[in-house]
Amino acid sequence: MLAHPHHDSSARLVSIPRPSLGDQVEVVVELPDVAAGGLGVESGWLRSVRDGEQIWVEGVRDGDRLVFEFECAQAVHNYRFHLDTALGPRWLTGAGLIDFDPTDRDDFRLLTTGGGPEWVPDLVWYQIFPDRFATTGRYSHDDHDTDTSWAQWVDWDAPIADGHAAMTQMYGGDLDAIADRIGHLVDLGIGGIYLTPVFPARSNHRYDASTFDRVDPVLGGDEALARLSRVAADHGMRVMTDLTLNHTGDGHEWFEAATADAASDEAGFYFFDEHPDRYQSWMGISSLPKLDHRSDELRRRYYEGPNSVLARYLDEPYNMAGWRIDVANMTGRLGPLDMNHEVARIARATMDESAPDRWLVGEHFFDATLDAAGDGWHGVMNYAGLTRPIASWLGEFTALGAFMTGPGQASRDGSQMAAAMDAIRGATPWQVTMSSMSLLSSHDTARWRTMCRTDDVAMVGFGLLLCMPGAPTFFYGDEVGLTGDTSERARRTMPWDESAWDRRFLDWYRSVIAVRNDSDALRRGGFRWVHTEADAVVFLRESVNERVLVRAARATSEPVSIPAGLLRSSTATALVNGSDLVATADGAIVLPGDGPLLSIWRLD
Repeated sequence: MLAHPHHDSSARLVSIPRPSLGDQVEVVVELPDVAAGGLGVESGWLRSVRDGEQIWVEGVRDGDRLVFEFECAQAVHNYRFHLDTALGPRWLTGAGLIDFDPTDRDDFRLLTTGGGPEWVPDLVWYQIFPDRFATTGRYSHDDHDTDTSWAQWVDWDAPIADGHAAMTQMYGGDLDAIADRIGHLVDLGIGGIYLTPVFPARSNHRYDASTFDRVDPVLGGDEALARLSRVAADHGMRVMTDLTLNHTGDGHEWFEAATADAASDEAGFYFFDEHPDRYQSWMGISSLPKLDHRSDELRRRYYEGPNSVLARYLDEPYNMAGWRIDVANMTGRLGPLDMNHEVARIARATMDESAPDRWLVGEHFFDATLDAAGDGWHGVMNYAGLTRPIASWLGEFTALGAFMTGPGQASRDGSQMAAAMDAIRGATPWQVTMSSMSLLSSHDTARWRTMCRTDDVAMVGFGLLLCMPGAPTFFYGDEVGLTGDTSERARRTMPWDESAWDRRFLDWYRSVIAVRNDSDALRRGGFRWVHTEADAVVFLRESVNERVLVRAARATSEPVSIPAGLLRSSTATALVNGSDLVATADGAIVLPGDGPLLSIWRLD
């Protein structure tokens, strides 16, 4: 792998990784050391597309690099390289080095649409299900102005109920309690808090909102969200939450107005088959009526313009760092009607106008490469490109959930995992990859620890997550070893009796987060595989200022010998789980074969 020429769209190999229209951009193909076993490259051309027609630029040799220059004249500028190698002509694409004519799908891409905020991949994100993280006890039960007749209030240590009752079971978590526990997140090294929905609803998950005009009083109301945002900012953290552009709850004030009057504006917000009782809903669940984005009034109220719901919570006093859009893959889609990209572009335009430094990330369970072209969602929840591949390598059973995996998730070896990641990353603009949530589990899956074959393997997975491109995100309580074999049982309350914590997990999470927070390469660097096999993978993250080598192993494997000339380094300083390495007399860096283990080295 290191023997092949290499390019990625990170700042190390692209002169302007976030170009504007009309910018002249210089891109570099890095050539391997032939003396160390690298594939020889005589010359090369860059092939790009402008106004639907291909354009060719010849590369200029600069030592061990081929340099190309072109003008970014498109909103999304595709490019790939045609190289004359010792093995004959080859294409270098986002999917790697290939010996057949590729499709444009795997081209490298530069976006002139701005990309996500630059701070996004710098932060480690902590997902909180508000009812289950912590409680002050001040807002639970019926002492506030909201209907909680549907709720089944239970003590903090009560077990999760079975069936539908699990969604109405309320433990009384609130936003002020999160602010009170901010020290725990500071100690972990967390940079961002992602809250699942905070609007009033008739469930503990709140994806069935009854209004978007206020924060649920059960959580402390508007003032509590503003307080949490201020407290987080005082500790250098950002806060974001969830928006359901796909649907509302059937108790939503818009839906109630819609069912009361077929001639109302609100009636045009939904898909009525037969007013008022038959309508389209999310996955056929009648409590989640689906929104019809053909309505100009819906767009104006909800996500278009500075007076919309979407813009309002980005402003004072809430200052949300962005929105995670629930079921973004389904939003705006119903049968032959497909407004998904239009919804994403309008929401993005509102954010660009109202708060251009905020993050818009779409939930997407599957291949998002066609839905995340760069002019809508800044990024996605990267289930397809990271979660499922890692879970298939380290997981023991298909706990991600049937709606994500279908009948079953096959077990994969390390090389298959790498190929699955490459397929998605190669077809995704680098700026989108870096603005995507990378995660192992969430409120919609089993707990990561439960998915894995052993606890040691679970810790390898978390370390791997922290070393991958994107914005690493994990579910509250994973750091103290919480378990749960379904999404409902994964939503356990956070135990604040520290005697219940698994300190091995806490120490590991804290230590790996600290390494990532201190590493420019792990936060912003490009990515390339060095070695893959059944039980171990090795890769590089490289920025302008730093190069980091990572080995993740699910089991003991044979040591890996890497020619120092191809690695461009003769020493490696251990950062995590290893000793310093020096090239042997025959010029190789040898990585030990220990496992299960994740190790990180900084190269000279």
